[in-house]
Amino acid sequence: MQWIKQLIGLLCLLIISSQLLYATPFIPKDDQQILETLPSDSPPARYLSSDDFSSSKNTNDPEQTSQLLERAYLQGDPRALGQARAQLDQTTDQSIETLMLRARALQSDHKFSEAKELLKQILSKDTANPDALLTLSSLLVVQGQFEEAMGYCKKLNDSSLSVYRAACEAQIQSMTGQITQAKQTLNELAAIAPQLDASTARWIYLIQADAALRSQDTSLADEVFSVIDAQTVPALMARADWLLSNGEYQEVIQLLKTHTDKDALLLRLITAQIKLRDPKSKQNLALMEERIEVWQIRKENAHMREQATYAMLANQIDSALQLARNNWQQQRETADIEIYTKAAIQAGSQKDIEVIRQFIKDTQFEYPALERDLRLGKISDCLNCPPSGMQTSSKDKPL
Repeated sequence: MQWIKQLIGLLCLLIISSQLLYATPFIPKDDQQILETLPSDSPPARYLSSDDFSSSKNTNDPEQTSQLLERAYLQGDPRALGQARAQLDQTTDQSIETLMLRARALQSDHKFSEAKELLKQILSKDTANPDALLTLSSLLVVQGQFEEAMGYCKKLNDSSLSVYRAACEAQIQSMTGQITQAKQTLNELAAIAPQLDASTARWIYLIQADAALRSQDTSLADEVFSVIDAQTVPALMARADWLLSNGEYQEVIQLLKTHTDKDALLLRLITAQIKLRDPKSKQNLALMEERIEVWQIRKENAHMREQATYAMLANQIDSALQLARNNWQQQRETADIEIYTKAAIQAGSQKDIEVIRQFIKDTQFEYPALERDLRLGKISDCLNCPPSGMQTSSKDKPL
């Protein structure tokens, strides 16, 4: 059960904020090279020199690796993920426990096919392995393969896993035309969430937050944001998305102004600053551009949602559409649908608009505000603002 608790954190990361954590590990040229000054409250360094690392490289400590992944999730810290990857690279252990960690590292790199192959390998050895079933279902949800994902949820047959099975199924129902039923289930789960571990409770709240956003359920949003933690990156992202969707830009700035070190949060901050014509938006756009250049130097391609969002904010519409289209081939979560829709409408690409409409038709994905924009062929000032706040599409203005 402990593994399940740790897994939930990683699922939240994948569902909401996996884009934060894909940085390729960077190897310094020598022990004295300073890469970054850490916050004063950071945990002590595990390695003080390359010799320290070499002396422990044959040590396989799944618990420690799992804790690093959890820290990466809670703090949005790619360094912790890099450490976890480094530990996995140094072991040849083929136990299910280590294979699960490898699968999670792969999914963090958006290497979904490899991750799924590894998870199926685990299930070939242990058909009822709950970690593998839940992780595989999550990966399929991210890619919009809902029917197959539901099949893995239903294999969580052990009565001790009933909460996880219910949440797993409700998450899919929420995306496939059963959002009302899903919210009822999630409300029941949320009622017992304080008795669950923090990771499981957060997972339930985040699914609720996504449902509240798409259905513009203010009452549900108020309930969720009154109980969810206030400082983890996924929770901050969910709260910011709700505020942005309602045009509460000043609140977004207050919420995120000290979180510019997290790319996904920085992009949301820039969005609010542009809406308010805050001159700091230019400074932060330049900061984001620098980070994207680093990703390109490293030949990383797991940040396409963020790159597409940046391109939209920088009014680089053609680039935004291409990135959003490429990202669509990997991810189909709410944020991916949003950025693809905005880019397609802004670029006036009927072909891409039809792709999105077909997805909505096939899956019965519910997001009335987004469907309204698709129908009208123009982007609202914010998705859930009153009609008077709507603006017409213009390639001359950033979103």
